[in-house]
Amino acid sequence: LGDKMASDSPRRPSRCAGGVVVRAQAATEQSYMESVVTFLQDVVPQAYTGAPPTDEKEKIVWVRFEKADLNDTSRSPEFLEMHSGSSDPPLCLMIGYADGMQIWSISLGGEAQELFSVRHGPVRAAHILPAPHISPLMIDGFADKRPLLGVCKSTGSLGTSPPYCCVDLYSLRTGEMVKSIQFKTPIYDLHCNKEILVVALQEKIAAFDSCTFTKKFFVTSCFPCPGPNLNPIALGGRWLAYAENKLIRCHQSRGGACGDNAQSYTATVISAAKTLKTGLTMVGKVVTQLAGTLPTGAPDEEGVTPHSTTRRSPHAPGVITVIDTHNVGEGQVLVSEDSDGEGVVAHFPAHDKPISCMAFNPSGKETGTQPPCPPLYLFCRTPGCVPLSTSSVGIQGVSPSLPLL
Repeated sequence: LGDKMASDSPRRPSRCAGGVVVRAQAATEQSYMESVVTFLQDVVPQAYTGAPPTDEKEKIVWVRFEKADLNDTSRSPEFLEMHSGSSDPPLCLMIGYADGMQIWSISLGGEAQELFSVRHGPVRAAHILPAPHISPLMIDGFADKRPLLGVCKSTGSLGTSPPYCCVDLYSLRTGEMVKSIQFKTPIYDLHCNKEILVVALQEKIAAFDSCTFTKKFFVTSCFPCPGPNLNPIALGGRWLAYAENKLIRCHQSRGGACGDNAQSYTATVISAAKTLKTGLTMVGKVVTQLAGTLPTGAPDEEGVTPHSTTRRSPHAPGVITVIDTHNVGEGQVLVSEDSDGEGVVAHFPAHDKPISCMAFNPSGKETGTQPPCPPLYLFCRTPGCVPLSTSSVGIQGVSPSLPLL
């Protein structure tokens, strides 16, 4: 079926529902003689001409199943009619090619119906947006266009933005582009739920209202991960988790990973006492300088001046921040010593290496993270004040729990 869809896929600029239909075909295996004949047909002409064989099929770059309102036949009865009245919802398959993408609706009987096709260059990220929660005081200006598809491709529909610097929203009902959100830096991924559309940029996150697509909040303190996901995030029904660029002790929640390099409670208290002592010493020296009893250029006992850059906190890999998207205010979300941590659910070290990817489980209570190389770590948030010593087990180890505060 996949080869048939790739070979029959038309190269159209864009198209919505009502496209190509691919019927289910029985899988067949070549016999030994048929395999030999195919090999001779492919290799022998190439040996004489020196030219590689031409392949008319399109190259598939990425593929995945999408779970969205598009699969919900109670919301979209027109898609139920496409599949002969079957009560089972169809599968939604998204295929990315070198010059665009397609969306196919596949019934359990194997019949594939093309729902959407766009051919404007490679697509980096694409998601079907779920229908938003609409309050009684709000009007959905895109109600007659939904379901919507968010796409980040190499060339924006407006043609004025740099590569991968805009999110185009297409209507899966009409095939037209209904909105374009522009950025100055490249986009790496898209995430969405019924409340917000989240755009992952380099070391930044921007969140937009899923109904009006106006900006709600943004984060500028993401850790610069080496990849493959340069800015890994996880979005649940309400919580948003991302990699913070450093650990802020005053906002650190209980739990998380405590490796060999992690400070114990005693070490933290001693470090805080040393910092307080150093601060009091600096204040005393400033007072004596003002009184004229100490030369201005005299070095302190630790050889660090009050404005030395060595006291600035460096970026720390492996730190996770989880925020409640319902409780964060509009504008910048800032986790620092001077902020009150509005909307911060958790802030903890996951491991001592950069985070490669993370995800919530379906319940939204467990977060999985992974550095560039194994192992995999799982962290669980459970009600109560006492942490569970072995709440979740990851590959090659046991991760501590993360209880509610």
